[in-house]
Amino acid sequence: MRLRRSAPGRRGPNDGGVASVEFALVVPLLVLLLFGLVVAGSVYLDQLQLQSAARNAARAGSISSVTACSTAQAELAAQSVGNLQCNVLSTCGNGGFRVELKADRIITIPLLGDRNVNLKATSTFACTA
Repeated sequence: MRLRRSAPGRRGPNDGGVASVEFALVVPLLVLLLFGLVVAGSVYLDQLQLQSAARNAARAGSISSVTACSTAQAELAAQSVGNLQCNVLSTCGNGGFRVELKADRIITIPLLGDRNVNLKATSTFACTA
């Protein structure tokens, strides 16, 4: 008696529907992973924008301390970073102008619901004489 072997990559006659079941099990996990990557990228983009606004606010504050927080708020007005808080941690009399920005944003994660994300950025800029 001789055993028949099928060609590589071909399934036997009794394997009908197995690929469909495997596909149905794997695709939801891949879609969830894709959505997770998009949400994580969005949060990372918000952190980069917050850090840039903190750097520009510290630069503006080193020239005039009155304009520091308004500079950050103006820069982040168009982005959906969330509720923005601006704190001046030190002024030019202490060696450098230091600004801290905090933002709270609610993100929606598929199948997990809404989550609160707290972002924080701090920047220091040397003062001009």
